[in-house]
Amino acid sequence: MKGRLLAVAGLVLSVSPLSAQSETALDMPRLKEELGKSFAEVSSLVMKSADMVPADKYTYRPVATVRTFGELVAHVADSYTWYCSRASGRNLEWSDAIEKGKTDKATVTQKLSEAMAVCTAAHGGSNANIGPLFSNINHTSLHYGNIITYLRMLGLVPPSSG
Repeated sequence: MKGRLLAVAGLVLSVSPLSAQSETALDMPRLKEELGKSFAEVSSLVMKSADMVPADKYTYRPVATVRTFGELVAHVADSYTWYCSRASGRNLEWSDAIEKGKTDKATVTQKLSEAMAVCTAAHGGSNANIGPLFSNINHTSLHYGNIITYLRMLGLVPPSSG
């Protein structure tokens, strides 16, 4: 994952100055392809993590001041819907409806799958705004780091370590 994110960052930073370049000079198709691959990679790790945690551990909360595992994964699902809807041109307001709703394993994994479909469609769209797509990958990667900690505390090996 780190390698793919660095490749995307390198692709963007290799064009100098960005503001003076056209979309053709930026190689937008390649950039969008790399963004899609990066999202597929990190979202797959989140989904595998959500699948591997036993249902009775979705209420696990390391300390009282943080989200439960179910709330954390639900937050990622909420963010997919927000970022990827915005990337598709819909000015959607932030909603934490999934995180504040039922956070049992069955509900959260279904909602996560549905939200991933929104992102997959956004990444496949020819007119997608890449700003929210970048932000979504960044946000997801940050929370996958949280997920790794939860998994380790539960005695599980994160999918990226296996």
